[in-house]
Amino acid sequence: MLVVGVVALVVIGPKELPGVLRTVGKTIANIRKMAGEFQTQFSDAMREAEMEEARKKVSELGESVKSVLDTDTPSAATPATPPSEAEINAASVPDITPPLPEPAHVSHEAVNAELRAGSESSAQAETPAVASAPANESAPVKAAGHPGS
Repeated sequence: MLVVGVVALVVIGPKELPGVLRTVGKTIANIRKMAGEFQTQFSDAMREAEMEEARKKVSELGESVKSVLDTDTPSAATPATPPSEAEINAASVPDITPPLPEPAHVSHEAVNAELRAGSESSAQAETPAVASAPANESAPVKAAGHPGS
């Protein structure tokens, strides 16, 4: 760089050198400005091409979704309604609960007899000297030792 400066001083001369350097500086500034504008335009063109490609992909995806929806819909005249929450849950979660066993059928007489037997044994354990009275078959049996029942 120093060699170029010395050659320019000898060739151009000391009187003309400041004007020439000013002109060279302006020319370099203009070249840099034009290069920056070119780079900006090139970047914009690349961005535009990428956006156009993305728009094309989105359009193709939209068309494929529409074609899938059109084939699944029985009638194009009826508007599509969103599925209910129960339909979503039924479709997404398989039913893995085991079947419940059938409830045992027990007659009222058997329940009353069991309650009588339980209340008589608890009454005899508390007061062994007291005999229990016979229970009325039509009235419900009250358990001993439970207030209000």
